[in-house]
Amino acid sequence: MKKIYTLLLMAFITSGIWAQDFKFGKVSKEELEEKKHPQNKEAHAAVLYRSQKVYYDFDERSGFTVNTEVHERIKIYDKEGFDWATKEISYYRNNNGEEKISNLKAYTYNLVEGEVIDEKLRNNGIFQEEASNYKLKTKFTMPAIKEGSVIEFRYTLRSPFITTIDVTPLQYTIPLNKIDFEIKIPEFFGFRFHFNPRSSIYFKIDTASENFTYKITKQVREGGTRWNPVRHSTRTAKVDYLQNVYSIQEENIPALKKESYVDYLENYAAFIKWELQFTKFPNSPLENYAQTWEGVTKSIYNDAGLNKELQKTGFFEDDLDALLVGLVDEPSKARAIFEYVRKKVKWNDYLGFIAENGVKKAYKEGQGNVGDINLLLVSMLSYAGIQADPVLVSTRNNGIPLFPTRTGYNYVIAGISSVEGTVLLDASDPTVGYGELPDRARNWQGRIIRKDGSSDWVNLSPTYISENSRTVNVKLLEDLNVVGKCIKKMSGLEAKSYRDSFAPLATDEYIKILEKDRGDFIVTEVSNENKGSELIENYSFELKDAVENISDQIYLKPLLFTSLSENPFKAEERIYPIFFNYPKVESNTINMMIPDGYEVEHLPESGILNFKDGAITYKFLVTQNGKYLRIESILDINEIVFNPIDYKNLKDFYSLMVEKQTEAIVLKKI
Repeated sequence: MKKIYTLLLMAFITSGIWAQDFKFGKVSKEELEEKKHPQNKEAHAAVLYRSQKVYYDFDERSGFTVNTEVHERIKIYDKEGFDWATKEISYYRNNNGEEKISNLKAYTYNLVEGEVIDEKLRNNGIFQEEASNYKLKTKFTMPAIKEGSVIEFRYTLRSPFITTIDVTPLQYTIPLNKIDFEIKIPEFFGFRFHFNPRSSIYFKIDTASENFTYKITKQVREGGTRWNPVRHSTRTAKVDYLQNVYSIQEENIPALKKESYVDYLENYAAFIKWELQFTKFPNSPLENYAQTWEGVTKSIYNDAGLNKELQKTGFFEDDLDALLVGLVDEPSKARAIFEYVRKKVKWNDYLGFIAENGVKKAYKEGQGNVGDINLLLVSMLSYAGIQADPVLVSTRNNGIPLFPTRTGYNYVIAGISSVEGTVLLDASDPTVGYGELPDRARNWQGRIIRKDGSSDWVNLSPTYISENSRTVNVKLLEDLNVVGKCIKKMSGLEAKSYRDSFAPLATDEYIKILEKDRGDFIVTEVSNENKGSELIENYSFELKDAVENISDQIYLKPLLFTSLSENPFKAEERIYPIFFNYPKVESNTINMMIPDGYEVEHLPESGILNFKDGAITYKFLVTQNGKYLRIESILDINEIVFNPIDYKNLKDFYSLMVEKQTEAIVLKKI
């Protein structure tokens, strides 16, 4: 028998199969000694274990509450995984109550001289902050983090909002070794669940039911005559009911795969959303919570106070009347109002479709959240006789609403209705142009709410073309260095992207960015100017390593430093849709003078590439006029979303484009 036991033990050792202990605080040497993730050698960190238990409690005075217990253990493999040592827990409050965090415990474990040493997270390392009037955050960063550390934390979130259950996360951007999820819902609450339809992973969810009993203890008054004094006793009543139990136990859940041109990676993560359809309490009628989008938007418009805020006009009427003097047509008025609100009221970094400060206070103080600013914009546009209404939006990091619910939205913009379509405006962003939306607000569809109670879907993706055109005039010197001048013109979201990224930088900082990864490239005389919605940048440069001189022949890339040097699509297959953010035209024009004593030996051929009937086109044009060469490269992206089935053809399209841009011009000595 002993021999059999020994053989079994050896089999477990050689196969690496050990029953891992995920009890809080039981971190093993094996976990700390692990250098790489077994299935994903590239991972910088991994969630070794995540447990999430959700259940309802009952209190005689306060009634039901929803409790969520979270326990997570994370392995840090290298410095790039240190970000996972910082945790942020979000929770909610309103006039009816507030969620609370309790029992927060956290430790960092390290291996020191062969011993497991733990470091506790102290209270002074835990911070609470207000993300908005309705959203709170608890943040902490684990102590004593180094390569190889294991961190572990647990907490309980107690919520009075019994008709709402938080999203259940099932996948991360790092591997998840084991997940243990369980939710118990009393039969009085009729929830149904939705998996993320964008996820490529399927999970089996086990369902069951179990009996549950809670006790109610009451004091009872007895007696009460002169000869029989009042006495108090306690009696206990029991209430039995069923609980619906949902559970998932899964192992080896892969990380979300990072791919180029993805709109928001977490939108493709596996998760469960919970939708309340009805409540049915004892001796009470059934109350239906299942809603239509029309019902949700009408509720938000009336109950959340949007209609009241939009009716407030007296505080700005004189200012607005003065602003609109001399403006006759509607587009001119709308642009003037948009610019006025954008400059008048600064965004305080709070999201939300509710005007938290109120439009009047935000106007007077010059600061407000997204709801304050954009509801003020709608109110002013309406006062000016323009058909404007609020448009509810879910930001990219808030996900895409899967079913009609108020919690699916966390943002609001303005929508102007006209015969040409709907013009979308967001005055909370200081660099956005008229009719443009920032990245955070361009997430699938919004819902426009009109004063008559009707509502419709609105496409949030831009249909207009943003442009980025670059003209480079160059000359080859006798020493074969290249000198020249670059003129870059940007419009639409290309101009916004430039302003967001580079406008705050000092000139010397920006020059370093221009010179980076361009070889021996020296930039001088940088300037830029705004011409209406167009942004123009100018700079001079010298490029010392653009030319190869072999046997009296000069070889150089036709587009010099503006070429696409490699295909951005490298993977063999694609999981997620390809997303190009917005329609645009990128063009590069190189005007080059052939140096004295040389003539053209070889020029790349002109060509046109076409992807999916003009969804994307690429033109490469080469012309020679005496001693002058002109090379034009024009990439025109008309459609911005493509399915993974298109990936191989799109990858081939980009390969051909790179090949054309890197084919050398050859000049020979006369």
